[in-house]
Amino acid sequence: MNHLLAKTKGRTGDFFKVISNEEIFALPDDLDNPIEYNSDYKLEDDEWFAIEAFSEKEYCIDFLTHRFISTDYNQLPVTAYNNINYLCAYQTGIYYFQKLTSSQVIQKKYFSCSIAPTLVVNEPIIVINNYPDAIYIKTEDILYFKRLTSLTTIFNGIDELYKEATQEETEAFLLSDFISLDINYSAESVKKANRKRIAMAMETLQRFTPIEKSEIFIYIREYCEDLNFDENDENFTISTEDELKKLLFGIEQRYYTTRQGNERRLANSVTTI
Repeated sequence: MNHLLAKTKGRTGDFFKVISNEEIFALPDDLDNPIEYNSDYKLEDDEWFAIEAFSEKEYCIDFLTHRFISTDYNQLPVTAYNNINYLCAYQTGIYYFQKLTSSQVIQKKYFSCSIAPTLVVNEPIIVINNYPDAIYIKTEDILYFKRLTSLTTIFNGIDELYKEATQEETEAFLLSDFISLDINYSAESVKKANRKRIAMAMETLQRFTPIEKSEIFIYIREYCEDLNFDENDENFTISTEDELKKLLFGIEQRYYTTRQGNERRLANSVTTI
């Protein structure tokens, strides 16, 4: 049996039943090629990010770890509709989540497009999206999603997946022997996007041998000729956000040359094949 639940906001927020015996969402037919989450990867239209063994993650909610019993949930009071945090449709062992924003709670006069339309006044409606923000298949223990930002109010702590480098980590990275900072540029100048890239680059560099690091820096010099490189000190001068971004893209080997045409390009996103 299908059930639509609503989770209310606040510390005392709870799950309530809204509708039963209705299919709210259809299971997408393109979940068979999931991508491990990477904040720099941009999904194609037919791709989903996936988190395996989701029930073992600290940010998994208790609601998903227990057997679903519809009688455990009371009907949502009419007065609580404006206090909904998100919706969850339980459909044959599959959980579909939709974050609810104020723009999806519409308080206007309206009438349905039918043979006998009736004007409805003072009855707010909630808009259900065509596709859910997340899908949890319990038998697989996998959470599928498109945008991580839609899930942060549903799964507390899931934002660790796209964590930024801390101030200390940013400062430590900029003190690397292959970087020479311009006097007018510092860790305080590094914005959110580059802090995320720094967190990734730090992990990438840890996997490199000294020889591989040297080869990467040669690779960066080949593709980023506008980055100033000191031959004696063997470091790149970084004075702007754009220069730092180019260096970080190089560490992740985002630059490539096409086989046909010999055209140099920057990969918009990267996945291992």
